Amino acid sequence: MQSKYNFIKFQNIILRNFSLYKKNGKVHEVSEEINEGVYCLAGANGLGKTTFMNSINYGLTGVVLEPKREPYSPSEIVIENKKYTERYFKGRINASDEAKAEIEILFSVNEKFFRITRGFFERDELRLLEVYKIHDNKKISLFYSKNEKPKELNSIYQNLLPKEIGFANFDYFIFFQLYVLTFDENRSMLFWHDRASSNALAVAFNSDPNEAERISDLTRKMEKHESNARNLKWQSTQAKKKIEELSQKIKAKPAADFEKLEKEYGKLHKDLENYERTFNNIKIEYDSMLKKQSRLNSEIMQLKIEHTRFFSRYSKPRSTLIENTNVQLSLKNQICCLCGSFGSQIVDSIERSIHKENCPLCNTIINEADNEEQKKLLNLIKINDEKISIRNSELNNLILSVEAKKNELDKSEIELKKVKRKVEDFTEDNPDISFKGTGNKNIDALIEQYKKQYELASQEAKDEYTKRDKLKPEYEKLLKKVEASYKEAETVFVPIFKKLAKSFIGLELNIQPKRSEKTIKLVLELKDTARTEPFQLSESQRFFLDIALRMSLAIFLSDKKKGATMLIDTPEGSLDIAYESRVGNMFAEFVTLYNQNLFMTANINASQLLISLAEKCGESKMKFRRMLDWTDLSEIQKEGENLFQKVYSNIETALTQNK
Repeated sequence: MQSKYNFIKFQNIILRNFSLYKKNGKVHEVSEEINEGVYCLAGANGLGKTTFMNSINYGLTGVVLEPKREPYSPSEIVIENKKYTERYFKGRINASDEAKAEIEILFSVNEKFFRITRGFFERDELRLLEVYKIHDNKKISLFYSKNEKPKELNSIYQNLLPKEIGFANFDYFIFFQLYVLTFDENRSMLFWHDRASSNALAVAFNSDPNEAERISDLTRKMEKHESNARNLKWQSTQAKKKIEELSQKIKAKPAADFEKLEKEYGKLHKDLENYERTFNNIKIEYDSMLKKQSRLNSEIMQLKIEHTRFFSRYSKPRSTLIENTNVQLSLKNQICCLCGSFGSQIVDSIERSIHKENCPLCNTIINEADNEEQKKLLNLIKINDEKISIRNSELNNLILSVEAKKNELDKSEIELKKVKRKVEDFTEDNPDISFKGTGNKNIDALIEQYKKQYELASQEAKDEYTKRDKLKPEYEKLLKKVEASYKEAETVFVPIFKKLAKSFIGLELNIQPKRSEKTIKLVLELKDTARTEPFQLSESQRFFLDIALRMSLAIFLSDKKKGATMLIDTPEGSLDIAYESRVGNMFAEFVTLYNQNLFMTANINASQLLISLAEKCGESKMKFRRMLDWTDLSEIQKEGENLFQKVYSNIETALTQNK
């Protein structure tokens, strides 16, 4: 799995006629050469840092992700974000500039160069496509344009690029670029979004790119069959209610409130999904606690073996005393063989006397030459006993936590069963509905019609569930392959994550793949306890541990010499000052230790993060760009311009210190 993708590396980015970026009242053409290592675009809030990053991804993919939406499968991303993408640049670009506004990106991938130009209101078109390589300092064209139309150029680009990277198709490039290699203002998580995690695993840990596509396809089809089945179940329920309504009409009873029933039906299924997810997450947490309990028991057992070994070595010089028949009888019978005193205290007294430096009877020093060695052994025994005590304390606390978690799991299972019963009861409807005639021929005819609708919808719902279940064996087989591939790769991949994460959080962490009936996902373990819900970590921990995961995937999957390029809209607002420097260290390790590239935006308020990063990278590995060079400050921001300049100066000084 390692180094299987050739990711893109930016060379140059140009924005033309982009009205948001004005300097001295005139639209500024932004032309940025992107260096190896860190390219950091810094500025105050509201200057357009996030827009610049979104523009880059738009240029590459033709997509801007809509905020606060669940991650979509690769084939759904374009469709579900199409309308938002079409609206996104409205207002950021004046109406008079819309036709001229464009982004040009030059990037390298797999020893080739791509130059693309895309209009901001032509998401499925390219104005320019150029593909070439450099040989002996000469430019050799690899794509000859034959006056193709803009949509044709875009289609050619979407066909060529994924082949150079190693993806099955352009949809997977979009997914990986937007959901893995980019951490933007959406703050979409890989750890806590099951679908995003499952798709990332399928792409990352799969030897056959087509199988990753098949997993996504099967997921989509099974979800569709399940959705169809639910809708048909509802239709059958409505038919039964119509029968009840007609029957009640004859009996002058009030009809059912169908809108209320429909809402209740939808809520029940939403509740069922939430309870299933909660139960699965608690089960993962419980299993991780049991694993930790097993590890502690093993450690305690090992420490006790060590204790026995140390004590045996310590006791060896006194073996003649310990093994003396009279001493053994005294210890066994709790009676002193010399004076005849008896009682349980005799055992403790004899053992203390035996382990003194001198013989308790003749006062001769026992093995005086080995006295220092004996002291060392005694110290090791004490240290070992302390470790046993600490581990026992941890184990006792953990046992209580395990019991509490087991109770939580049992309660969750009971609640889940209750919701399942409610759904079953609802879909089975009211048991007192009868299909017998009412005595009114017209009403009976309608009832017969609804009865047929009910039976047809019920059968079709069963058919949809059957179709879903037929896909499950292949789906399970593919997920097992992903899981097996991950196991092979984790000896390299997991240590990378642990190192990056520890440089940020200062604690030992782990990640494990966990499978449920519907998906496979990555679960974060902190202090050997699974953290399956976002609220189990602070905001900054969530954000930057998720970034560490993305960085680990980029490092593991990219060509070691060329690396990948991550785009990070730094969520510095969630950080306290103690963590700012640590984030800078983590980012620097990604670039300097693993030869990766980072395109980041940062608020200049996060000065300690940037100073720490600058100190580690230096001018050779970091380019610091002031956004003030190509956009104006607002009136309020101008009041603090001196403070901005001071922060800029501090960061640039830090850059020059590492040469």
